[in-house]
Amino acid sequence: MKIFIDPGHGGPDPGAVGNGVTEEFVNLNVALELERLLREAGYETMIYRTTSDENVLENKNADLRNRAQMANNWNADYFISIHTNSSVRPDAQGVEAYVYRLGGTSERLAQSIVNSISNELGSRNRGVMQANFAVLRRTNMPAVLVELGYLTNSTEALNLNSPAWQRAVAAAIFNGIVNAVGLPRPR
Repeated sequence: MKIFIDPGHGGPDPGAVGNGVTEEFVNLNVALELERLLREAGYETMIYRTTSDENVLENKNADLRNRAQMANNWNADYFISIHTNSSVRPDAQGVEAYVYRLGGTSERLAQSIVNSISNELGSRNRGVMQANFAVLRRTNMPAVLVELGYLTNSTEALNLNSPAWQRAVAAAIFNGIVNAVGLPRPR
């Protein structure tokens, strides 16, 4: 079973910034830990970037197309994009996920991941929503974009910036994936 992991943003696009936390670094740290857990469990993995700017294109639209195209060319079975949220409301909080169309495998996988994070870490469960994001629209496989929490919320920012919490949320995402799709079959 092949899982493509997309640590959102990077390079010229750091993503959201708030409370001293920069999204691209949270996304990368969580994605690297998730990739390690998946690989150790026997999944085949590919990750879009392993540093701040590896593979990231200057043009944002071209970069988003490239992320989806890499997953498509690799014939991934699932696509997981890791993000960190922000809001003009400092009290906004919780974990949520997006899929291109509600219903089907993508929504089941997204709900399993959101439930796992909420149950294991106590995050507010904001559910699964439909969105026309390029990485969801352009991928050929079930795709989920996970928003781990709000870095504009001072409490969640502390968690998002904590290496221990980053490892814990990666483990929760891993458990959500396993609960939804099962472990890979031994070769």
